[in-house]
Order: sequence, then C-alpha cells, then structure tokens
Amino acid sequence: MAKNTELLSYEHKDFDIYVSTDSLDSPRDKLEWTYLSRSVELPKYEEMLVLVGSQSMLPSIDIVGPPHIQPFFFENRQYWFEIEFNDHVDKDSFSVNHKYALLDRVFSAHPKRKSLNAVINFGNDVGLCSFEIQYSINGAWQSVPVAFTVFATKMIQAQDLSIMNQEIDRVYPLWRYAISGKTTHTQGNSSRQPEKFELFWLAQFERLVDEFNQGVKRVLNAAHNRLQSYTFQQKLERVNKKLGAKQEQKVKELIASKRSSRITIKKQCLNINTPENRFIKMVLAKTKANLSEMLFGIKADKDSKVSSSFIKVLEAWRDQVGQYTKHALWHEVGDYKGQYSESKVLQEAAGYSKVYKVWQQLKYYLNGSFGESRLSMKSVAEIYEIWCFLEVKSIIESLGFKPQRKALSHLKQVQFEKQFPKDEMAAAFVYQHESDGMQIELAHEASFTPKGSANRTWLANHRPDIALRVALENGESFFILFDAKYRIDTTQMGDKDAVPEDAINQMHRYRDAIIHQQHLEYESPLKSRPVLGAFALYPGFFPEQKSEQNPYAEAINEIGIGAFPLLPSENNQDSNNYWIKEYLAQKLGKTRKALEYKKSSSYDYHFVEDSARIAPYGVNVSRHFGLTFVAPVNELDRDQTYLEKAKTGSLKGYHTRLIATNRQNVHRNIMREIRYLVLTVRDSNQDREQLGKYLYTVASVKLLPRRDIDKEITGKDSDAIEKYWVFEFSETPVLLLNIIKKPYEEHFNFKLTQVERLPEVSHWGEIQGSLELYENLSAIW
Repeated sequence: MAKNTELLSYEHKDFDIYVSTDSLDSPRDKLEWTYLSRSVELPKYEEMLVLVGSQSMLPSIDIVGPPHIQPFFFENRQYWFEIEFNDHVDKDSFSVNHKYALLDRVFSAHPKRKSLNAVINFGNDVGLCSFEIQYSINGAWQSVPVAFTVFATKMIQAQDLSIMNQEIDRVYPLWRYAISGKTTHTQGNSSRQPEKFELFWLAQFERLVDEFNQGVKRVLNAAHNRLQSYTFQQKLERVNKKLGAKQEQKVKELIASKRSSRITIKKQCLNINTPENRFIKMVLAKTKANLSEMLFGIKADKDSKVSSSFIKVLEAWRDQVGQYTKHALWHEVGDYKGQYSESKVLQEAAGYSKVYKVWQQLKYYLNGSFGESRLSMKSVAEIYEIWCFLEVKSIIESLGFKPQRKALSHLKQVQFEKQFPKDEMAAAFVYQHESDGMQIELAHEASFTPKGSANRTWLANHRPDIALRVALENGESFFILFDAKYRIDTTQMGDKDAVPEDAINQMHRYRDAIIHQQHLEYESPLKSRPVLGAFALYPGFFPEQKSEQNPYAEAINEIGIGAFPLLPSENNQDSNNYWIKEYLAQKLGKTRKALEYKKSSSYDYHFVEDSARIAPYGVNVSRHFGLTFVAPVNELDRDQTYLEKAKTGSLKGYHTRLIATNRQNVHRNIMREIRYLVLTVRDSNQDREQLGKYLYTVASVKLLPRRDIDKEITGKDSDAIEKYWVFEFSETPVLLLNIIKKPYEEHFNFKLTQVERLPEVSHWGEIQGSLELYENLSAIW
C-alpha cells in the first residue's frame, strides 16, 4: 500500500473486499472544521461504519487496541474497489447490483482472476450508498449487502439538508426525488396528502415487497371463506335428506295433485367469494399494473439512469405478482366494489392483515407513520442550487415586495421525475412594491440565447441559476444574476472559505455575454449591457456576518462581480445570509424594514454606482443628456473683477464644495454628467434677487483640492485642502430667453434640470422634477 493511501478491508467466507483511496486527512479536517465551527457534534459512530452484511470493514493498519473508526467516504473523492472471490465461488457468476446504472456497470471482472474491480467518485451525491454482491456456489445464489455513508464536508449533512429540503418541499414538492441515484435518504413523516407520484409508490413497494409476498402466499394457501345459504329445485325421487314437517306436507300435496315432481331445497356451504377476497384480488391487479407501468416508462426513456439489474428486479416482482393473479382461487372470486376497512378479517386474519397493511402504506405513500422508505434524490449540488433560489425569493419578500403572480404553477413531470422548464424566465415569481411601482421577476435558470429579442447573446446559450429582473416605473430595467456553486476553495484566503476562481470567471462571462437591445423603428437596435451585478453563491461559513466585511465586498462595490457565502440558518435567523440581504436591500433602494422605506425622487439611484458605469477605454458612460446645474455665485469676499465677469457672462469656470453636493445626495457620477451651468448673481449689492442670464457649456468636470484651483475661477486665493468640484467652460455662453430669478441668500443650494426645460423657467421655484433634488437615498451616495 502506498504511503499516502488509506485502505479498508474485510474477509468474508466467500470473498475478500478492499476499498482504497488517497489520504483522507484533508476531507476529515474539513468535516471536523465544518462541524466544530458551528458547534455541532461530529457524526455518530454508527454513521461512520462500512458494513458488509452485518460486519464492519476495518482499516488495514497495525494498531494497538481496538481500531479507530473515522469517516471514510466523502463527496468528490475517488475510491478503488476490489472484490476477490474464493475458489469455491462459481466462475463468472459474480456481479455487483445497484439501482443506479453507473454504479451497476462500473464493476468489471478481472480477465485472469476471480475478482471485480471499480473506480467510483460519488461527486455531490451524499447519504447512504448500498449495493448487493451477488454470486453463486454450486448453482445456489448468494447475496451480500454492502452499505456506507458518503459524507459532505461543506455543510452539516443532517441539519442543513433537512432545512433545505423542507424549504424546497414547501414550494416545489416532489422535485428533489429521483428514480435512481448513487445514494438514498430516509424520508421521514409527512402530514400532507401527496399527489400521485410513482417514485413514492415504488420506494414503498421496494421496502415492503417481502411482507407483501408473505401475506399473499398465506391468503392463497388458506383463503378465507364464509358459510352461505342457497336454495335449489330438486326432483322428489332424488331427495335423500330428512325433510321438515312442512316440507313433508308439501311433498304429499304434490304427489296427490300430480302437478310437479320438484321441491325447493335450502342448503348451506362454504364460499370463497367474500368481500375480503375480492379486496385481495383488486390489490394484486393494481400492483401488477403499477409495476408494468413503471417498467414501460423506464424502458421508454433513452436517457434512463436505472440499471439493468434493477430492471430485472422489477420484472421479477411483476412476474411474481402476475403468477398470484393467475391462481385458480380467483376464478370463483368476483370484482371488488368498495372499501372494507371495517372488516375484522382484513385487520386481524393471518395473511390478510399483512396485505391490507402494505396496501395502506402504498396507497398513502409517506403519510402518518409510513415514512421509513428510502428514496434517491437529486445531488446535494442541485438541492443547494434550488435552495439558494428560494432563499433569494425569501429575502425579496422580506424587503416588502408583494407577490403578484407565479408564472410556474406546477413542475413538469419527465418520466417519473419532476423538472423545471427550460424557457427564458419561465419559472418566474413576480413581485411589486406598492410605493414606487418597482416590479421584480425572479426566475430559476433563465435562458439567454442568440434567438432572444429584448435580451440575447451572440455566441452561446447562457443559463444563470438565479436571474433577478428589476423593472422601474419609468420602464427601465436591469438584471442581477446569481449562480449557486456547491464548492469551496480553502487556498485563496487563508482560513476563510472562498469560492473557486472559475466561478468568478463565469460571473464575468454572464455580465459581458448578455446584451439588451432597444429596438428603434428606423435604426439598428441600441445595444447595452443590462446585467448590473453577477455573483456566485457558495456554502462558505462566516458566523459573524453582521460585524465582519464580506471578503468580496471591494470587488462587489467596484465592478459588480463577486460572491456571497450562503448557508441555511436555524430558527429563521439571518446570521448566514446577512451580506446578501444587505446587498439586495441597498441595490433595490429598500431598507431592511419595509415600513421605513421612502420613495426616492430619482431613478438614477439604481445606475450611478461605479460598477454600472465601466465603459471601454476612451469612452464615457452618460445617463443624462443636457444635464444643467443651476446655482448661485458666491459673492462673499470675491474681488470685483470676478463679480463683473459673472454679471457679463465672461467666467472661465466655476467651483463648488464637494460637501455641498453630498449634502443634497447627488452622486459623483451624476456631477460628472453635468453639461451646462446657469449661474445667478446680483447686479448690485442692494438687490434682493440674483439673476441667471447666461448658459455656459461645460468642457470638463474635475474634483480638486481648493488650493489647486486657479484664482480666475474662484475669485479669491485659498490654501484649503478641502475637495471642490471645478467646472471649466468651453466657449462663450448663450444668452437665455428667460432670465431666471433667485432670492439672494448666503446659504448655498443648487438645482438640476434638463437644458430643454430652461425656456419654461423664469424663477428658481419653477425648477422642479425628478432631477430637482435627490432625497432619502442610501448612505453610499
């Protein structure tokens, strides 16, 4: 055995089995860290056992004392299996049988030795894995089960999966079940009356088939019968039993009258055409029909994952039930016409009670106490993906958005499994916020293709796991995308959980590949990128999200690309989703408490951040055209030359404090879009109004320390290092048609408007609209 290889082995009387893998120090450390960091006890001893029949496989190492059992099977690890059979086992009779086709076929026979070999990676399938080793000795078939648990290292298997499954079942019942998989899970109880779902029926039948066969055989060997009375006409000469007084009198009258030679005779005998037997006959017919339907569906599916060995098992079950239905007993039994649950025979009689109990469990699937069956499920990666989608849905609802409609009412059924449709935004939930009319569509695996109209790609199809389309009341919209990655990289950030680098690369691809087209009547479509943020979601654990900063915060703020760790939280706490919740609250312009929300006075809120304005080199991104800054000239302590230039439209530039624009909540990117200035100044010191006569064209907008600004622009010298906005003018200003009057005051304030509105404005108070002032906005401004 190689130095860094671990090995489990077991000697059975008919074979030896070995399982080896590379050193498990790393996954064991990850598992221990995951459990201890969340104050959860490590897996129990029984869960760590690898059983062959009822005996445990043990590590093949020299140790003193009892062997130390540790977790051996982990997700995304490669394992080498070897089963070497003894000489007395029949040659070429051995196989490994599993319901999942991949595991069923992976074991291959050695060309020269009596052994089976396989290399298995369980991927993201966690839970109980069990298979049968089958072989024959002198023609007699033997079967030995092998069972073990495949552990997850990125989450608490029992706790986290349980929370995720409950949330998924609440919104998408039945989706997580699969007809076959590498591992299975115990389902537990359910109080919900389930819809007809074949996988539940099959899982129950697989668990109860032995009990079912025992009950049916007992019924066939000792069928219940009932003493029943009947009457018939018999010739007088053939009556050979003692008659009653009335019958004797009747016989004498018939002989005397010579009218008839027959008499009515009443007789009793045992009869098997009982309600209970009719019930058993119905159960057999329906069971055979269900098994036949399952087999037909599996064989008709070209992409079925069901193994050939399990198909043979199903065929054997069907054929066995078919033999029961052909028994001569049923020739004398009629059709079932109703429920006989009050029958003591069905509830207590040997054989009948077993079949009746099995039928109730098959009929009601997982209700009440009938949750002991084991079912295959989608992989934990798929479950994590859907849970992340539902977690984003829950966050949106917590921000005060009200559900309007659900575009997907039911999952479609493909063969025996539930699946999502693959159309763009087909699985969308639609929400709206009443105070500002903002509408949100939340979709799972929205499809963006080269055939798209409003939003399309050019070279490939793209299907992000979670698409959030935000539509504003003015008709504008944008996307925020999330992709769930059930992977963790522990090499990037020291002891912190990180998302793999390729997941971040995929976020860049999503944002750059999806293009919005604004269709114009006489022009080619105007193209823009509608994705304002693309983020990976991964099962990283950060217990202090409220007091720490997301390690991806800088990238999220600067370029709109990054990741959010996301894990289930017990008791509906937000300790594990705080960062993504804060991001969505900020990006959608909401507060965590919907009642505190106030409508902002501008749609710019959603588009001003630097991450939304990164343009190709040499090109600027502008949201507004003709944005005009209307503000007073500061006349205090300015030299006369500067004031005269202001009065005559001869200024070369203008400056104003950064703190002044911050006070009115105007984002820096909006200030940089200003293209025109109207400056008001008094004609004389005695005037009570300032006048704005000239429209200046802006050549550049800069942010400089006060001491670096030329006196020709400021009107006085200063050594201050405080930041000021500096507007440099490009040419001679235009004289306004309407002079704008503003009451003179020493307190500074300004307004923003569009240049085309100026002909309608003659007074400061008439400048109104969405650009007049930016109020009640986020602190990020």
